[in-house]
Amino acid sequence: MKNLKIYTLLLVSAFVAFSCDEEDKLITDILTENPLPGETDFAGDAGSLDLSVYVSLGASITGGTMDNALYSHGQANSFPALLARQFAAEGGGAFNQPDINSVNGFSGVDGTTIGGKLILDLDLNNDGVLGDAGIVTSEGEVPGAYTGDKETLNNFGVPGIQTAQMLTPLTGGPDDVANPAYNALYARFASEPGVSTILGDAVARNPTFFTLWPGGNDVLGYATGGGVNEAILTAPATVSGSIDALLAGLMAGGAKGVIINVPNILALPFFQAVPYNAIPMTDEASVTAANTAYEAYNAGVQGALANMIIDADEAAERTISYAIGGNAIVIEDPDLTDVATLSGGAIPIPKYRQLAADEIVTLPASTILGTLADPNDATSVIGVGVPLDDAYSLRDDELAKIVANLTEINTKIATVAATTDGLVHFDALTVLQTIAVGGGYNTGSFTLLPDFSPNGIFSNDGVHPNSRGSAILANEIIKVLETEFGATIEPLDVMQFNSSPFQQ
Repeated sequence: MKNLKIYTLLLVSAFVAFSCDEEDKLITDILTENPLPGETDFAGDAGSLDLSVYVSLGASITGGTMDNALYSHGQANSFPALLARQFAAEGGGAFNQPDINSVNGFSGVDGTTIGGKLILDLDLNNDGVLGDAGIVTSEGEVPGAYTGDKETLNNFGVPGIQTAQMLTPLTGGPDDVANPAYNALYARFASEPGVSTILGDAVARNPTFFTLWPGGNDVLGYATGGGVNEAILTAPATVSGSIDALLAGLMAGGAKGVIINVPNILALPFFQAVPYNAIPMTDEASVTAANTAYEAYNAGVQGALANMIIDADEAAERTISYAIGGNAIVIEDPDLTDVATLSGGAIPIPKYRQLAADEIVTLPASTILGTLADPNDATSVIGVGVPLDDAYSLRDDELAKIVANLTEINTKIATVAATTDGLVHFDALTVLQTIAVGGGYNTGSFTLLPDFSPNGIFSNDGVHPNSRGSAILANEIIKVLETEFGATIEPLDVMQFNSSPFQQ
């Protein structure tokens, strides 16, 4: 079975329907109808806000991560940077970021290669025909120390951090295996690495206005890792206490601000691109071969049922079968009954089953599903003869933990916003969910899709918004400021911003 480029193949049709030339024409038309900021007589007002010193705290989206990397274009188009651009006309001051100074950026090291931003290659085999597609990693650079003026920074968004890391000096050092809180992307611009904190550095700017986006990585890392590492699923009580401490510090000098809740991360393209039944079978020979391969296993399941080792529900859950069309992916579920042990070795079947329709496969699975675990064994197809590794899927029990934690964190955020003077709530969960359910974001001239196609609002990693997505976030926050603080701030023209990087 060939490698399944399950989602990226669909993006080819999106590209054909919306080519580079068509995008350029669309942008030209929209700019004709909507002049650039500064070319209009927009009458703005800061309302009850003082926007002169704006600081932003959060994780990767706040910092400008796009396409799985922190790179210059992403930083320049982070939602805080775009907000500050619009604030400038209403008394907003300079907005300085810890520039990464890299075209491709940094997304980690695999031992030999430094990864940069992800690029959607619409002609992956270079045959001149847009008949395949794939995500490729550009060559990246390890970021050096920030050499600008640390005392005038405004964006304190740090990719990869959890909420409590904004409060501890350990986030800035030491760089030691015994210090799991260390984050090199904070250490590079910390005022005093190993001594200062993200909150302390932000407060030192004497902010008059702030945005705070906590909680995301307290859930997201566990989810993107397939629920394998429960240690990184932060207890909501810990997040709650950290939020209180952050707000106390930020608002001590009278600053007003916006606190942003955690989106439904499971609705992101990263978790929706690959279906649970991503094993296509188009001929009876393949169906027969797959079913024959699992005859002994299914017989063992029935034997376990007959011997009352498992009940009928588990027997049905564990029975593996194939038919023409899309078939559910095979996984190994550690929560299934250990039939081999309980039968004394008489029924030596593994803990296999197929994914259920309400379970989730993560985007990275698209690169390995359908490939051979052993190149010399044609029966070792990953997702069929060999179960998909646990790190690439989320079972029902893991999904329940994610939803429970996300709900509790968001309840805290809504409550503290409702009970704190000068603090308002931006409901990112509802905004992004509405876009997803509604099939996209209507700009007035075009509908942008909730995916990472060339006319989507997400970057190529399926998690972070692209420049257009950041502009949408900024505009939605501006609406909140207008409603809650009586401000009048010119919105951004979303179509002035580009989509995720792609190449033919």
